Amino acid sequence: MPADGQLRGVVVGVGHLGRHHARLLKEVEGVSLLGVVDPDETQGGAVAKDLGVTHWKTLEDLPEVDLACVAVPTPGHHEVVIPLLRAGAHVLVEKPMASTVEEAEEMASVADAEGRVLRVGHIERFNPVLSVFRDMDVTPRFIEAHRLAPFNFRAVDVSVVMDLMIHDLDIVMELAGSPLVRSEGVGSAFLGRHADMANARLTFENGCVANVTASRVSFEPMRRTRVFGRETFVSMDFGSRRAFVVTMAEGFDPRSLSAIDQDRFTPADSFKEFVQQGLMNLQEIDMDESNPLLLEITAFVKAVRGEEEGGVSAEDGLRAMRVAEDLHRSMESHAWAEA
Repeated sequence: MPADGQLRGVVVGVGHLGRHHARLLKEVEGVSLLGVVDPDETQGGAVAKDLGVTHWKTLEDLPEVDLACVAVPTPGHHEVVIPLLRAGAHVLVEKPMASTVEEAEEMASVADAEGRVLRVGHIERFNPVLSVFRDMDVTPRFIEAHRLAPFNFRAVDVSVVMDLMIHDLDIVMELAGSPLVRSEGVGSAFLGRHADMANARLTFENGCVANVTASRVSFEPMRRTRVFGRETFVSMDFGSRRAFVVTMAEGFDPRSLSAIDQDRFTPADSFKEFVQQGLMNLQEIDMDESNPLLLEITAFVKAVRGEEEGGVSAEDGLRAMRVAEDLHRSMESHAWAEA
């Protein structure tokens, strides 16, 4: 680290997401963005020019750096992260951590041996809507997650499990708060070589069950997770950052349901009737407009400085990778009856 205390940072890969890493890393206090690395001279040069920094085409051209954000395509994570760690840099690598569990394990092992911070970019961990559930004392019994997106021709080098579902695998395992004991998955390719839609069922040691669906061939986008407890239901929309919390009213007696005149309301508005009758409480929460990527990068920098242990650890990144690979095996074993 230079005498002025500024951490020397770079961003490797400045495509769709990496250019935002570069812009935001430049804003983080205590970091000096030296430049960007990208083999595409046009893209890399344009981003470097906009930010007033240097563009390098290869890692070999880099000067000594303290930290790096890596946003190259997933198949390149291993070959980029390992040299950076061995050169003495702390690394934040985009999700999924690597193409395979074996590659991810080696990355974690090298980081440990070199004494470097390795964090994984599971950005939804920093979505403010997730704090709604974190602030509650609720033991999940059932979790339902949907992550749907239109096809965008990016990340077609991996399945939708590694591309989209892995966000929710990470979140669900954190919410469940219990070891995973069983996972089953089914999925199918539609436009590409890898699965474009998938569904997973996860069962945890404490009895919690999660149903996770992901698709990148959807007409409408959706990023929503619902958590059901014994007397609480929480719906979190990661897109709109709006949450709904439903709880039983104090002194609620299920037998009181019989006191409601069933002819006075239709099934479509029955829940509203429950609230009006005082049987349930409904709270709607709109979260702030904070930037999750900036929060993620800032947490990484603080971890590098030893100020806090924020961010998604290599261990957590590996955990999500292992579940994703288990789901791939389950999906491959599923037999389709083709006409």
